[in-house]
Amino acid sequence: MDLKLKEYIESCLNKQLQTESSYNWKQVEGGSINKTYQLISNTHLFFVKINSTQVFENGFKEEVLGLQFLKNNTALVPEIIIEGIFENTAFLVLEWIETGKETTKFWENFAAQLVSLHQQKSDKFGLAASNFMGQLPQNNSFFDNFSDFYVENRLKPQVKLAFDSKKIETKHVNQFEGLYKKISEIFPKEKPSAVHGDLWHGNFMCSKNGNAVFIDPAAYFGHREADIAMTQLFGGFSEKFYKAYHEMYPLKPCFNLRNNFYHLYPLLVHLNIFGDSYLESIENIITEF
Repeated sequence: MDLKLKEYIESCLNKQLQTESSYNWKQVEGGSINKTYQLISNTHLFFVKINSTQVFENGFKEEVLGLQFLKNNTALVPEIIIEGIFENTAFLVLEWIETGKETTKFWENFAAQLVSLHQQKSDKFGLAASNFMGQLPQNNSFFDNFSDFYVENRLKPQVKLAFDSKKIETKHVNQFEGLYKKISEIFPKEKPSAVHGDLWHGNFMCSKNGNAVFIDPAAYFGHREADIAMTQLFGGFSEKFYKAYHEMYPLKPCFNLRNNFYHLYPLLVHLNIFGDSYLESIENIITEF
């Protein structure tokens, strides 16, 4: 890591905390997109992520807005310490979360926290600001119904990106066009809920006191089923989580028949970021519907 960048972040931290601490840096795992570090002082532990402004032109401003959105809508998130840009590098410093064990009580707490988030409602689907899903821009223009929101803001931009980059063919585009005409029949009618937007197993932490801490959001007001479907895409959560959630805030009947349809968007995102290995799953879902 660049020495000047380290010194700049340390200087910003000391100014923010009104201290003259020295720091130790330790690289840690933190996802496939950013470089991540544990930053250690005599009195504090921090989590730091950095990336190029070529990837995130505005730095981590959208992530900060997402974390604030979740916090304002009852979710637990890491404390935001500082966010900024130095030369061509964006950085974000967050509170370090000490992890605990994912016990039965944890999964029940997690379900209750997600229910609380989903019970925060809005009149329209969307958000006043755009953000990111992974490293791809995510438009959140407002719509009165989730079907139009999902087609215009989620599926169409990813389908166009995949076609332009030759990851899908004209036949796939035509299949999606046919699918768009049926979408209004698929989603049950509910008021927009505050959602995390990218809630897979890598985007929460079990804190030492047994609560779920939400990280890396792609947040907006959407259909709460999209969050539940996302939890099931890459391995799923504990059955204790789903049982507790459904007891507190039951989903409409036949969710399991709709589940894969919500998966189309994150699978298209993964196709556009990581490549062809996700195409077969997309084709299977399109054929199913």
